[in-house]
This record gives sequence, structure tokens and C-alpha cells, in this order.
Amino acid sequence: MAQTTAVGTTLQLQTQSGTKANGQAQVKVHKFAYVSPSAANDDILAVGQALAALIDEPLMQISRVDVTALSDAGGAGQTGGTTGTNTGTTA
Repeated sequence: MAQTTAVGTTLQLQTQSGTKANGQAQVKVHKFAYVSPSAANDDILAVGQALAALIDEPLMQISRVDVTALSDAGGAGQTGGTTGTNTGTTA
């Protein structure tokens, strides 16, 4: 069975920076690293909303991205790299 280790958490804000020629929204992603993996979702959402208020573009989505390292339970070392979990909320 694989063992997991929390590597880090990133806050991502997706904003609409314009419109493409075909009418679709042009999305810009703002990433904020070094978020505590133990931070509560409500706290991350509140920080994301506060940061979005400083950006002069319409907010589309706030996401929490957790990165977890996988390793062999037998102690053979890291075998699988990382896997990400994206928990998003729309504005």
C-alpha cells in the first residue's frame, strides 16, 4: 500500500483577462504558493476573495491545489512522484 506525504498547498485565482476572438473568456491564473496544508478551506477562500479584490479583473474561480507525494510502504523510497488534488469554488 502506498504511503502519502503532504508536500504543499497552492492557492489559485482564475480571472477573466479579456475575451478571445471566438467569444470565449481569456483566463489568467494567479498562483500563490506556500499555503499551509493544514489551512481550513474557509480561510483559504477568505484570503482568495481578499486577493481577488486587489486584481482589476473579474474573478472566475478560487481553487485550493494540494500536492501529495506517494511512496512505497515497504520503504523502497519515492516511486510515483506527486499527485494533485484541486478543490475549487466559483466566485
